[in-house]
Amino acid sequence: QVVLLDSGCLCCAASDSLRDTLIDLFSRRSSGTVAPFDRIIVETSGLANPAPLVAALIGDSALAPRCELSQVLTLVDAVNGPDTLARYREAQLQVAFADRLLITKTDLVSASQAQQVEATLAALNPRAIIERRQAGHAAAAHFEAHAAVDERTRSGPASAWLRGPLRPQYTDESATHGEAFGKIVTHVLRISEAIGWDGYAAWTDAMRRRFGKRLLRCKGLLTIGPDASRWIVQGVQGFFARPVPWTDGSGTAGSYLVCIGEELDRAELDQLLDLLDPALTSQRKSS
Repeated sequence: QVVLLDSGCLCCAASDSLRDTLIDLFSRRSSGTVAPFDRIIVETSGLANPAPLVAALIGDSALAPRCELSQVLTLVDAVNGPDTLARYREAQLQVAFADRLLITKTDLVSASQAQQVEATLAALNPRAIIERRQAGHAAAAHFEAHAAVDERTRSGPASAWLRGPLRPQYTDESATHGEAFGKIVTHVLRISEAIGWDGYAAWTDAMRRRFGKRLLRCKGLLTIGPDASRWIVQGVQGFFARPVPWTDGSGTAGSYLVCIGEELDRAELDQLLDLLDPALTSQRKSS
């Protein structure tokens, strides 16, 4: 069944209408009025800014026990995509937010043109999985968790959080995204020791005040609290969702954060990291 929101564009209605629709959908599944399901696909318009939608899906306390965001999948037209990316900020945000980038209409361009599209996408989002969509091929595989692509990240249901920029095989710690998208940069921050909850609260508040909407996405695993347990951290345009426990005990060792944003200065990010815990100033590994 297809559920259509009646309140307009998702980028404007994400926080309320989408939430109500999803909760109603889960209620109808429980009552048996809709068939059982284990996956929800939310499709926005081609003009949507994905930030409010992602924030709603990772930060709502009513949705968190019922579902989790598996991935952000962005389709890029091999014929028109490069021109669209050069002209429209919304298109750039859709690529920058993506965990998986799927190039379509590759049968309508030459091999060299398709490679150039891949290079353009890699410049804008160097840590997303980039795939080509072939006409006639089944689409289901593109909606699988990234762990299905790389066995090193397969570690149970929670591995869906370690997608895109958090995949541990990436070793480059900072990246700019070419002249066309020079304002969008990516930084990987690593913390060697456990941090306190007070420090975490001070850090998120400072990040929100310092960068605001310029901080497009922030994702990572942090070791927090006296028991040194690990927590999944997600932030979208200055909003940080409640941390989620990392329960399967696997993944890359240590704490790390991936920050994607517009004109993010690495020195500022390093300075704010000191708020996590003053004792970490001399211990923190800055990549």
